[in-house]
Amino acid sequence: MTLNSIKQRGNFTIEFAIVGIFFGLLLVFSADLVLKLNVKGTLERLSYSMANVVKERTQLFNRDNNDDANNYQLTKEQANEAYIITINSLNRTLGSFDKEKFGFDVQVFQRDNYGLGNIKPLDHWNSFDEKKIGITCEGGEPKKELIFQTSWGRSATLYQVTLCYDTINWFGGLVGKNFSRVSVRSISVGR
Repeated sequence: MTLNSIKQRGNFTIEFAIVGIFFGLLLVFSADLVLKLNVKGTLERLSYSMANVVKERTQLFNRDNNDDANNYQLTKEQANEAYIITINSLNRTLGSFDKEKFGFDVQVFQRDNYGLGNIKPLDHWNSFDEKKIGITCEGGEPKKELIFQTSWGRSATLYQVTLCYDTINWFGGLVGKNFSRVSVRSISVGR
């Protein structure tokens, strides 16, 4: 064996090690991304469904003809039922679901001045605050333009459901960052 061929084998080994490290990081990043996209898609579908369920339950089952404002309020029982439906659905959908890594937040908004003024929160229910289970998950306030004046001259009611879940942090652990939280928010506008 000549000295030249030994040097070439050493160069190949070093180049292969560098390319191997980058290829390994790419594989870990891709696997982490696929997992997070799967969880995000599941949470998006579920949050949209829960926003509609909460809207329909508050508008159809809260019928107080004397006080129109009570017809759109979210009760603690309704919020707790929506949380339980969400947990049961995630247990069936995600094989390794852990409710300690999950957060649920539901909010109801209207605008004052018959739908022309500032946003006023009507109700808020958060699983971390109410049940002391899981992670903090705050939905935030929606854009003002999403809540409008109805044809009956009152404010439309906006129902917002936010779901958060902490996933595995494979890539973040390798680069020293935390990319585990997946958060989605859906809204539904009432009649």
